[in-house]
Amino acid sequence: MKRFILISLVTILFFSCSTTTPSGKTMNILPLDISRPDFEIVSEDNYSKTMSEEVEPYLNSIKRNGTLSSNRDGHRIYYEIFDVENEKGSVVILHGFTEFIRKYSEIIFYFNRAGYDVYMIEHYGHGYSERRADVSNELSKVAVDDFNVYTEDVKQFVDEVVLPLSRDNKLVLFGHSMGGGIATRFLEIYPDIFDFAILSSPMIGINMGAVPQWAAKFLSGSANLFGAGDGYIFGHYDWDAVEAFSDPGCPATSYPRYKYFFDMRTENEYHQTYGATWSWLNAAIKATEKMVKQSEAEKVKIPVLLFQAEFDSLVRNDKQLEFASKAERVHVVMCPDSHHEIFNSPDAIANAYWVTVFDFLDGLID
Repeated sequence: MKRFILISLVTILFFSCSTTTPSGKTMNILPLDISRPDFEIVSEDNYSKTMSEEVEPYLNSIKRNGTLSSNRDGHRIYYEIFDVENEKGSVVILHGFTEFIRKYSEIIFYFNRAGYDVYMIEHYGHGYSERRADVSNELSKVAVDDFNVYTEDVKQFVDEVVLPLSRDNKLVLFGHSMGGGIATRFLEIYPDIFDFAILSSPMIGINMGAVPQWAAKFLSGSANLFGAGDGYIFGHYDWDAVEAFSDPGCPATSYPRYKYFFDMRTENEYHQTYGATWSWLNAAIKATEKMVKQSEAEKVKIPVLLFQAEFDSLVRNDKQLEFASKAERVHVVMCPDSHHEIFNSPDAIANAYWVTVFDFLDGLID
């Protein structure tokens, strides 16, 4: 998500390996000394070389791509599949705001290496998927009138591509940031499709700093009403190709990981989606308000692993906990010294994050 819109949350203090949240749920602290004999992180040392010479060639060798025509209005949905032999499960990954499939190369590689097929779409208004007509030539803008567009696209993708190919595999839903919000809403609307879910810094609430949510909702609603819905919200603008790693709100804390994907974005105009419009903000606020309603959250019955970043300046950790308190089987893990993109942290945190992911899945699938 964009770097200037929001300010940091108050630091969450902790004193042990687990603590009790105001909701009464246990929140574990990510232990940084864990490991698995079958898992090795792509190290920050020679990160670019390893990714470009080993990881991406491997992914390209097993990748298939395609498009769907949306049942809603016919817009193009771009997708990619990464198929491994003798898979033990299938993972659907939902990327975050202004992201794209290729940014998830490291993540896809880990799931493939662990024996999972991976399925991804690029959300409406992102990457190679179609944009709303009035911003079709403005590749930096994200505009959407209804957040349900995202969940409906995922449902169509699952029905038409994932389920026919995954056979009787266990299905895992992985969502980061906005993708985590889409995943949350999907699980509430369609609770019987996926077996397990992993939500990484999910956008269950948007951190707008000192701006009250009612004010942001009023401003975004007014902008839409008066025909300015396709304009940028305050602090957002076109892709400028300027590195932002040193900014306090930068979502990544590993420079090699940040730099690799920054260069990737610089090289492809379809990867330069960059800023939110008032229409997107209005739709996102309405959707996140639904996510934490008791009547919606309690529909989620499957095991969910929810990662929180200690210093997340983009989404609201308190809303994540509110959702967790109302859903049945949500396990919350706080990741110390991390920003929004926990998996783009230095090796120690990233390694512990992925060990926790695969321990979680192994404990359920095996």
